[in-house]
Amino acid sequence: MYNAATAPKKYTSGRVYTSLFVRHWDSYIEEWRNALFAGSLTQKDGIWTVSSTKLVNLLANTKLESPIPPFGGTDNYDTNGEQLAFVAKDPSSNQATNTVSYVYITDLKGGAPKPINLPSHSYNLNGASTSPAWSPDGKKLAYLQMPENGYESDRNQIFVYDGKVTSLVPGWDRSPSKVSWSPDGKYLYLAAEEFGRVKLFVLPSDPSRIKGNPIPIGGKHGSVSDYAPLGNSKNLLVSFTSIVSPTYYSIVDVHANSEKIIFDPKTGRSSGSATLKKSQVEDIWAPRRDGTKIHAWVVKPSFYKKGKKYPLAFLIHGGPQGAWTDSWSTRWNLAVFAEQGYIAVAPNPTGSTGYGEKFTDAIQNNWGGAPYQDLVLAYEYALEKYQDIDANRAVALGASYGGYMVNWIQGNPFGRKFKALVCHDGVFSTNAQYGSEELWFPIHDFGGSFITHPQNYAKWSPSNLVKNWATPELIIHNELDYRLPISEGLAAFNVLQEKGVPSKFLTFPDENHWVLNPENSLLWHSEVLGWINQWADVSGNVKEARDTSEQTERKEIVEERAQHARAMKREATVGSNRWNM
Repeated sequence: MYNAATAPKKYTSGRVYTSLFVRHWDSYIEEWRNALFAGSLTQKDGIWTVSSTKLVNLLANTKLESPIPPFGGTDNYDTNGEQLAFVAKDPSSNQATNTVSYVYITDLKGGAPKPINLPSHSYNLNGASTSPAWSPDGKKLAYLQMPENGYESDRNQIFVYDGKVTSLVPGWDRSPSKVSWSPDGKYLYLAAEEFGRVKLFVLPSDPSRIKGNPIPIGGKHGSVSDYAPLGNSKNLLVSFTSIVSPTYYSIVDVHANSEKIIFDPKTGRSSGSATLKKSQVEDIWAPRRDGTKIHAWVVKPSFYKKGKKYPLAFLIHGGPQGAWTDSWSTRWNLAVFAEQGYIAVAPNPTGSTGYGEKFTDAIQNNWGGAPYQDLVLAYEYALEKYQDIDANRAVALGASYGGYMVNWIQGNPFGRKFKALVCHDGVFSTNAQYGSEELWFPIHDFGGSFITHPQNYAKWSPSNLVKNWATPELIIHNELDYRLPISEGLAAFNVLQEKGVPSKFLTFPDENHWVLNPENSLLWHSEVLGWINQWADVSGNVKEARDTSEQTERKEIVEERAQHARAMKREATVGSNRWNM
């Protein structure tokens, strides 16, 4: 096991590479790699211990690595007590240009891991595998796999292995992110995005009992964070988040398809004054000429008053294969912008996930095409539907692909609709995407290698349109962002400064594609909100309105608690038989 404190000291900082990766996400590749170890616990005097000298490296003498960097965790392996199933990338493939990974099984005592889903003896799938999960009896293994190598956002399909690989509901047009078993092994539970929410689904594990697509179960609001069976019952404990709530819990009866919320700060008031309300959040569907619709979230301030005008915060998600969902986040939180006094509109244009595979795939080699048109459509539809949006005080913000789109908007007529723009870790030149680390991404999204298809990279580059850049813009780019190197942010800022466009540059030397340090996050929010508030003319009146709203909220809480006390007193007077049921 690697220990930085005892590792041999190096006297030079130089690194030499003869193959890819050179660096990945936010760190340079070293000789050490992730491995899975197994050992036995022993108990003495009521204390459980494990001896490090008796741990077995299950990946020893192989070129396999698991969990898969940079984000692989416990979703990359599972054990039935005798065997370990895990996922690892194909060691014979170039790690920077391929996403193919397989499911391997090995004995916990050691031995050569054996792949179970090589294309030669499965369904000829070459994409990434994930979420291996043993059945309760340890005889079957469920897992997810994508068909296409090199496409990190391909649709996950569901498989069960019991000596042979069987595909379940191959035509289901959703992409689950997790699969697990019911306690009796008769059902599979799945979490998947659908129409801007992460939902829970149930599916029979026996192919002969499947009569259709997985059935959604549980709540119709918010997004599932995690779930677990309650003992051997048919109930699940499910944790959710929503745009206005960082967490709430419910018990879902799978067979009755019913939900009982056991903790919700929006109703139970257990967290004190819960200022944010579910009524602040709405979703809209903007109709396209082809008969389809574009979904968008709309979040109003908690102190919203009908008839009053509010500036617009128009938010564009990253990915580009991603989506704004009804969920909580400490980064790019829609409620934060609403609470500044904006009506926040967050569309899910072409390329977004959870609306079908065709809709997601349509962004390939189309970055500035259909998604741009969808965003313009969503903007115009929101202004038409919400007369209280002040279009003269609109701002647009985005990160990653959203940052690309901000720069693309900047060079197009749509950019003149906004008083200010914010680009976080965005793309300035699509030609420069070969400076990234996971090369499979630009190769897929631009329809081929930069060597063979340079015209595809040049077609949608914001750098082609810098002569039109005129809207004030805040650029944020971090030095440890190896997915989109900092030169992209510097180039955009340099152009803005040279043109005399009001602009600002914020960078964090210790952050990657995201801003994770709490103090850095505080500065990020201070700069972003300060920038848009300056140009949208959002002043201290917002705080005044919020203070008034919170006073009203506190009065409502006091009255609610008083009503509850009176109700309890009445029930105690009538009788207490119901409490003995």
